[in-house]
Amino acid sequence: MFSDLYDYVSLMFYWRWPKADGVITTVDLRRVGDGQRLVVVYKFSLQDDGPYTGESAWSPLLGNMDLMNISEILRPGQAVTVRYRRDNPSVNRLDRSVWRDLDGL
Repeated sequence: MFSDLYDYVSLMFYWRWPKADGVITTVDLRRVGDGQRLVVVYKFSLQDDGPYTGESAWSPLLGNMDLMNISEILRPGQAVTVRYRRDNPSVNRLDRSVWRDLDGL
């Protein structure tokens, strides 16, 4: 229980974690209630450790997303920056720079 709380709280400061180079493996739209959520699945390795996988999601504030527009920005095989917790790289997130290009959709 304490470890789950630690994982949850540490995610609030993920932008301070170390960076690693990763690759997108899947981009998917999932229905959540009345809206949609963009989910990006990725993998990365550290110098002598890995591979690790992760999943990050983004929900638009307004409107529906068009998969055609998204696929121009995020696609499988694309290089991305991943932030990982130094003591446990299996706890990770995509760097917030990945989501910047989606603000206009």
